[in-house]
Amino acid sequence: MNEKLVQFLPKAELHCHLDGSVPINTLNKLALKTKINQQQLAKVQAPAKCQNLAEYLESFDIILKMLQTTENLEIATFSVIEAAAQENVRYLELRFAPLLHLDQGLSIREVIEAVCSGINKAQKTIPIHVNLLICAMRNHSETDNLALLNQIKGLNEKKIVGFDFAGDEAKVDNQKVAPVVQKAIKNGLEVTLHSGECGCSHNVLEAIHLGAKRIGHGVAIKDDTEAIAICRKQEILLELCPTSNIQTDAIQNWQHYPLQLFLANKIKCCINTDNRTVSNTNLTQEFLKLVQYCDLTISQMAELTLNAVQFSFASNELKMELINEIKQAYRPHIKEI
Repeated sequence: MNEKLVQFLPKAELHCHLDGSVPINTLNKLALKTKINQQQLAKVQAPAKCQNLAEYLESFDIILKMLQTTENLEIATFSVIEAAAQENVRYLELRFAPLLHLDQGLSIREVIEAVCSGINKAQKTIPIHVNLLICAMRNHSETDNLALLNQIKGLNEKKIVGFDFAGDEAKVDNQKVAPVVQKAIKNGLEVTLHSGECGCSHNVLEAIHLGAKRIGHGVAIKDDTEAIAICRKQEILLELCPTSNIQTDAIQNWQHYPLQLFLANKIKCCINTDNRTVSNTNLTQEFLKLVQYCDLTISQMAELTLNAVQFSFASNELKMELINEIKQAYRPHIKEI
């Protein structure tokens, strides 16, 4: 597979953070508006190899300073969607944490409405389907995260299709966030949880026990045969983010990346960018790296893409539309799909 083909083929992405994916050219414009100098802006891309997840997350400090107004949030959202569509991502689940955008007095409602406005504006002119996942943060209080859920319920926004917990799981595990997760499920939200990114396979099992149908990252189960068996039996999807996993040292290097291990064990997976800008990547590059380092085949790329659609939180009608489109695009390259 070459870059031209990989870019041409239709793709779907389920794990893409809004704040970490705002294109550099857009950040440059927002930096001028918010009076952030270029030296600070250089920190938005994380080192190729961080000491841990905490170091990786430091890149967001500067970005978040630029995303504290409704106008900037709308601009940022539009630009992320535009960039994804340029590499033929046909379905995108964009996720973000509203509580990180309140520093200049915006309400949760205003923050979410600004992002939804960016999505709606993009979909009028860009050939892509976009839904929104709301992230609670592990370092925030249970009271604040429950208040966030109440605001979401009151909005009744159709674009919001799922709920997630992000942040440093090494400091706050899934047992501590259980009440909020249970409330999200009770409110009718689908759940995907960041888990197994910090070498903690038990966090993946706890996430499944709490009701998560998808796991953000999940790579820590690679050395846990019990966790692998449970994920296979319960058909849990792992939202793999290869470049990010290498950067945060969740996986030591590309030679140890467990994609083929998971596929051989019939674990459902899909490929994602996590943070397009912080990780200096896009979905095309993620697949190409897997071709280079993990012997990814075009049949496996099709499988991973179809997994993303099938396990997405989209409507059944949209899923069928996307599956048919993907299969049609792959037919000239795969004998049976």
